[in-house]
Amino acid sequence: MLRQALERHGFEVHEAASGEQVLQALESARPDAIVLDKEMPGLSGFEVLGLIRQHDVAVPVIVITAFGGLAVRAEALRRGATAYVEKPFRVNALVEQLLAVTEGRGPRSASRG
Repeated sequence: MLRQALERHGFEVHEAASGEQVLQALESARPDAIVLDKEMPGLSGFEVLGLIRQHDVAVPVIVITAFGGLAVRAEALRRGATAYVEKPFRVNALVEQLLAVTEGRGPRSASRG
């Protein structure tokens, strides 16, 4: 459902089932933005975010999580997330965030892990 909604808004979506797959995908691609779940198999979203920031400080990363709250939001932003969205969320809210962080970056590409 999320993939289809993003594609309807013109985003090219690449999915990864784990933090390790996100990092592997980033070896061969440079997405315009990354939507990263805090809770993933293998490496956590925060661990992946830290590794992404070691290599690319510019790519926007939106962290999504069902285990939120002010402390988690603050931690995500402290670790370098561009934005934070708490589950459950309206798909349009995520689309708006993606449009905001990718504005002016040319063709839209979003990697989702």
